[in-house]
Amino acid sequence: MNLLNEDNVVHIALNKIGDIVIANLLFVLCSLPLITAGPALTALYHCMLRTVKGNNNGTIKTYFRAFKQNFLQSFMIWIGILAFGSILFLNTRFLLHTDSEYGKLFFYLSGAVLGLLVITALYIFPVIAAFSNTLGNLLKNSFLFAFMHFPSTMAIAVISILPLYMTYQDLKLLPLYACCWFFFGFGLTAYINSLMFYRIFKPYLEKEEEICES
Repeated sequence: MNLLNEDNVVHIALNKIGDIVIANLLFVLCSLPLITAGPALTALYHCMLRTVKGNNNGTIKTYFRAFKQNFLQSFMIWIGILAFGSILFLNTRFLLHTDSEYGKLFFYLSGAVLGLLVITALYIFPVIAAFSNTLGNLLKNSFLFAFMHFPSTMAIAVISILPLYMTYQDLKLLPLYACCWFFFGFGLTAYINSLMFYRIFKPYLEKEEEICES
């Protein structure tokens, strides 16, 4: 068995692992000022979607090109999510112990809107990474993708949120978790999610390619 053969299973697996680790480290680096986490996440998904497709040559160059090209849209979305999400979260915390009927109603409404925001947020950065469109259409398409493929959305939510929740719950192992997140955690999560995102996006990506070629 020739391990240097590019078609070899071991060679392909090692390439994917390398892509995940490199993209993860770049994501951590570019997310250090929290306000740039949105563009960093978009670039991470751009790399992982290309890795899933099998044509990610030059992860570092690909990452920074995607970071630059999608910076403005991703930045605006990220700031909006942080601001709106913080308001909704604080609102639900404030209304949690209310006894009034109106307070309970607003609590459930705030919780429902917060849930919709989280679901849309799971899709918006991969959508920006995969498609070129206006900000409004990207948000609309993220919302539509999320509910048109609801079983996949639930799986993506569990894969994205559960590891973070486990990290928060078991603080004794925080140094180990922090090491995992630093080297491969974010990249591995994005790669697993991208397996589902690519399956969801593929029919629409093929249509875009047909339009460009015609």
